[in-house]
Amino acid sequence: MEQKFCQSCGMPLTYKNKGMNADGSRNKDYCMYCYKDGKFTQDFSMNQMIEFCAQFTDQMNKEAGWNLTPEQAKEQMRKFFPHLKRWKQKDERSLVEKATALLAQCEEVTLASINADGFPRPVPMAKGHTTGCNEVWMATGTDSMKVADFTINPKAGLCYSSHGDSVALRGIVKIVSDDKVRKEMWQDWYINHFPGGPSDPNYVLLHFVGTEATIWINREFAHKQL
Repeated sequence: MEQKFCQSCGMPLTYKNKGMNADGSRNKDYCMYCYKDGKFTQDFSMNQMIEFCAQFTDQMNKEAGWNLTPEQAKEQMRKFFPHLKRWKQKDERSLVEKATALLAQCEEVTLASINADGFPRPVPMAKGHTTGCNEVWMATGTDSMKVADFTINPKAGLCYSSHGDSVALRGIVKIVSDDKVRKEMWQDWYINHFPGGPSDPNYVLLHFVGTEATIWINREFAHKQL
C-alpha cells in the first residue's frame, strides 16, 4: 500500500493519526496535529511549519533511521513541502495581512525605547489589544523605566515573531492614563500586577503605532510605509 503523508506537516499518515472533519469523520489529507474539527489547528505559513517541525528532528531521525541536523531537515522540508496540498494553494493575502495574522498569534512583543543616554532599551512585554499589524496596546507601571523613557522621547521600535517569521516596526508610543481608556483596555490578568483594578493609580497604558515596517514572512522580505 502506498504510504500517505499529512498534506500540511509531511508526517506519515495512518488511520489512527488522521485529523477530524467538522462532522466527526476522519480527514483523508491531514493529521490530527494539523487539523481538528474541520479546520487547521495553527495559522502557520509554510516557513513557520518548517521551523516548527524542525524542533522534532531527533524524533524524526529515530523513527526513520536518519542522521539529519535540524538545518538539513529544514532543507529537505523546503523541497518537499511545496508539493503538499496545503502549501500548493497560493496564499492570496497581502504581506500586511499576513503580518496582521502573525501579530494575532503572538502573546509577547519586544518594545524598544530610547533611554536618557541615547541607547535603545528593548524589553519583552505582554501584548494587549492590537489593530492591524502595527498598533499595539501594553500595560505597565507609572513608575517604570519605559514610562520615563517615553516621557522624554516617544520614538520606539517594536518587533514580534513566531517560528521564523517576523515583523520589526518603527513608530511612536503615547502614554495613556485616561480612566475611560484604561477601563476599555483592561484585561483580567492585569489584576496580578495592578491589584486596584482599572482604577489602580500605578496602571498606565503604552499605545504604540508603527509607521514603518520590515517584514519577513514565508521567506518573503519587504520594507513598507504604513
